[in-house]
Amino acid sequence: MAHVGDLVDIRSGDEFYQPVPFGLVYPTCTADGSAPPSQRGRTWEHLTSSGRELRPAGG
Repeated sequence: MAHVGDLVDIRSGDEFYQPVPFGLVYPTCTADGSAPPSQRGRTWEHLTSSGRELRPAGG
């Protein structure tokens, strides 16, 4: 299966991007389309432990 880099948090609608498999995940925009408060990359584990539920965008 090919790597899907565009992700969405199904709880908030915030969008994320993961450029490489198993790499850092970067916020791209909030659900309302504005810039995220921080564009710092986070690990998948950090995001999920913070309550994020990420899924491939458009899927």
